[in-house]
Amino acid sequence: MISFEQFKKYVNIERKKGGWYQAYNVSVDGKEVRLKAYKTWLQVYKVDGVDWSNCMGVSVKQFNQDLVAPFNKP
Repeated sequence: MISFEQFKKYVNIERKKGGWYQAYNVSVDGKEVRLKAYKTWLQVYKVDGVDWSNCMGVSVKQFNQDLVAPFNKP
């Protein structure tokens, strides 16, 4: 299991490289995460089976907000 901060760091390093990146069946703060993305497009982003994918071409700020959304406490 990794922390959300570790996950976010990994994802942003990969995003900055450009192109496709992925993380499948990763446990992040006790939640099961599946991710397939291209730059800021979260094509497949599922957390505990719930779809959190986003649209293509979003800003980095919006991308990071979308990335953290499933981990925010209500």
